[in-house]
Amino acid sequence: MNYDVIIIGGGPCGLIAARDIAGQGAEVCVIEKSPEIGYPVKCSGLFSTAGLKQIGVDVSDSLICSTIRGGRFYSPGGEDFLAYSKQDRAVVVERKMFDKELARDAVRAGAKIRLKTTALDIKRNGRVSVRINEVGEEKTISSKLLIGADGAGSQVARWAGIERENKFVSGVQVEVAAADVESDVAEVYFGKSFAPGFYAWILPKGDVFEVGIGSTGGGGETPRELLKRFMAEHPIASKKLDSKSILEFNKGAIPVGGPRDTVSENIMLIGDAAGQTKASTGGGVITGGICARIAADAAISAIEEDNYSQEFLLTSYDQKWRAELEQEFMAHLFMKNIIDSATDPEIDSLFNMLKKEGVPELMTTFTDTDRPLEFIKEVLKKEEILNWAQRFLDIRKELLG
Repeated sequence: MNYDVIIIGGGPCGLIAARDIAGQGAEVCVIEKSPEIGYPVKCSGLFSTAGLKQIGVDVSDSLICSTIRGGRFYSPGGEDFLAYSKQDRAVVVERKMFDKELARDAVRAGAKIRLKTTALDIKRNGRVSVRINEVGEEKTISSKLLIGADGAGSQVARWAGIERENKFVSGVQVEVAAADVESDVAEVYFGKSFAPGFYAWILPKGDVFEVGIGSTGGGGETPRELLKRFMAEHPIASKKLDSKSILEFNKGAIPVGGPRDTVSENIMLIGDAAGQTKASTGGGVITGGICARIAADAAISAIEEDNYSQEFLLTSYDQKWRAELEQEFMAHLFMKNIIDSATDPEIDSLFNMLKKEGVPELMTTFTDTDRPLEFIKEVLKKEEILNWAQRFLDIRKELLG
């Protein structure tokens, strides 16, 4: 079977690319190893409303579990502040059904989705031949262009000879039936004792709540053990949570940073496979989705020009997504560097400065949480905070330039 484009990976980024490419008349096939779109769940369903517009997704009301207007942030020592907007800033969706809706959109646009199908290897000779195992039967399909949307441990990247740093945050999350938190406020908890190198969160999701933790390791505890201890022992969060009401458990690896190259001959990488995630939050559906749309336009251009060279894909895709988002990714990395490097007392001190300088109020004026660069520039104009942050500003020139 021959296609214009084969996409390996049926997550949000792969499905968004498939929707946009098929919608412009090209023949697209999505290969997904899971038996069902949306399983297993690997991250929360918290998406900014601004971001959903940018990826062309109009979420059905039936999928929205709650709307978020603010965030309450806790320092390791218990300092806290609330940044609350009068407008809806984000929505929490039922993630399994969200992915299924993206799949329906892709199929309606004309894409074909093959479930229970694993890509075994590829060969390139002007076209890309992909050997697959589809429900136990080996066969070969081919395309002019291959898009790797196969996650942080991308096999497509390895086949293409694209090297990447293997830096990850390990995330675990549970759903609980009860929590004493506001219905439209996400809570974020910092502290190396419970979430070394990242943070913990409590997220209202309709009638249930998502409680999760990210960790870069250290201390000898697994992320699951850290989460269990956070829920049982954190001096603030434990009083809000019923650790006996766990309904569901999910886990995943969050890539921090990406490969130097995201294109090769006849091949593009998108989403987690390309490292298009926000280092400070681990989120990648919006930013990866934006890049997937750029990749879709590049794919159509390649088909029209009959040019699938690395040079063509570099200018039509790689350079364009970097121009759109690379500085934003650096801004997220700057925030991640602070979380990684600052001691707990230093984070407590930062919280006091942020409150003193009116930063919680400033946060509510920036509506696009996926693009924090302009917000960080404004915060770093405050001399006391800039002086505090000096040792973390290894990318200061790029941020302020």
